[in-house]
Amino acid sequence: MKRLSVLLSAFVFLVFPLFAQSGFRTGAKVPAITVEMLDGREVKISKCRGDVVLLSFWATWCKPCLRELNEMPEKILRRFEGRKFTMIAIAKGEPRERVAEKVAQLRKQGVVFPVGLDPYEKISQLLGDERIPQLVIIGPDTRVRYHEVGYTPERLDEAAEIIEKLLNEQP
Repeated sequence: MKRLSVLLSAFVFLVFPLFAQSGFRTGAKVPAITVEMLDGREVKISKCRGDVVLLSFWATWCKPCLRELNEMPEKILRRFEGRKFTMIAIAKGEPRERVAEKVAQLRKQGVVFPVGLDPYEKISQLLGDERIPQLVIIGPDTRVRYHEVGYTPERLDEAAEIIEKLLNEQP
């Protein structure tokens, strides 16, 4: 009986967060966020007002994250190059050196994208959702327009359609 109670408690502890409501509610205004980039620059999301912004949260050990990042240049970055669009792949919970090593490996394979750092997961905590892989699209008005957790091959196509729509709505 005691063992069943422990197992049930563990199940609830592990599964309940999957059903908890995310802090990234569609339509919510994004708080002031400053992202430290791998190259040392800082990007303030508020300075991107007027742009469509895609944040991709990932980790070097996360296989679904890496599959998604491998598709990102072709499905997203090249398509919106030269338009009012900003994309940042934010590495969560890992030191700069480990992220730099993984990014160097990806670049050797031709996978290049802007990389932000969130080693202490402060951005994730601020935004209220720490799961990965995770995509967040922020509209030109700095409101969340799309938020999705998990990887599917179709997810970047769906995100690209939303980005295109938001870009076409701009004057």
